[in-house]
Amino acid sequence: MDGLLLDTERLAHESWRQASKELDTGIDDRIFLEIIGMNVDSFHRWLEENLGHQTDVSALVQHANDIYQVKIAQGPPLKAGATDCIEWLRQRGIPQSVATSSAQSLAQRKLSHHDLLPHFHSIISGDQVTHGKPHPEIFQKAAKQMQTPPERCLVFEDSRLGVIGAAAARAKVVLVPDLAIHDDESKRLAFQIWQSLEVGPRKFADWFRTS
Repeated sequence: MDGLLLDTERLAHESWRQASKELDTGIDDRIFLEIIGMNVDSFHRWLEENLGHQTDVSALVQHANDIYQVKIAQGPPLKAGATDCIEWLRQRGIPQSVATSSAQSLAQRKLSHHDLLPHFHSIISGDQVTHGKPHPEIFQKAAKQMQTPPERCLVFEDSRLGVIGAAAARAKVVLVPDLAIHDDESKRLAFQIWQSLEVGPRKFADWFRTS
């Protein structure tokens, strides 16, 4: 969802950067790109382990979240091609689910701004799983909700952790990069790499045969 359907990773990154500057943490801006794809518990743990020695992590998280909530209050912007992809699949009866590291309440709120909720079979969120990405649990749960084996699912991901998790679930992964840092592993695990969802409908017409 974030960084794939919604242009929210940029807003989150701006929020972390602003909070870090205002609290004078001295943290390298690039470090916040490492947490993209983690659920709340995972990134809190990661921040505490990596930054707890030099800053008040709780204060940083709270301040960054306050800034972020203001930025998305009027509805986060959609990524190019997102609506066209969702609509193409909906019209042909192909089930779609969201597997997001965001909490359920926040995911519902973000998607409702663009009337996207009715198009999804289910929303599986970071607070509904025991293990966050890169563990495959969230993708396995989304597939189970749709009564479809994971290996029959096509997963779209912008984050390195998401790609690794989806591949571990044995799904076919399309990487659509956003802000998250990728390495040889995540690129290798991707079935295809797109620069934008705008190519989706053309690709779908070749992949899906529907009556």
